[in-house]
Amino acid sequence: MRQLYEQVQVDEGRMRFYAECDISGKRIYSKKLPVVCRIKDLLVPMDEGSVGGFKQSMYNHRKADAIQDLARFFNQCRKCGKWVCDEMYDPQLMECTRCVAAAEQE
Repeated sequence: MRQLYEQVQVDEGRMRFYAECDISGKRIYSKKLPVVCRIKDLLVPMDEGSVGGFKQSMYNHRKADAIQDLARFFNQCRKCGKWVCDEMYDPQLMECTRCVAAAEQE
């Protein structure tokens, strides 16, 4: 889950958190940030954890919620550990399409 946490970023234009599939690059977005956090100049400092106070607390709480929300749309490959979208995952083998393809070539 830590790798997915590190993958989650904020889109300043949409004011939403998102995560990208490690293979396809497909972005999946969470809900919008709380109004109090929608200040473009503060997004980077809030992501770094340097704002403090109520705004920082709201941002951290919303990011935690976004990670839980986004985790439903991603699967972790048991072989390489990457978090990938459903289209890039084989649920029967519990591996990403890259690992499946590599195993077939061996």
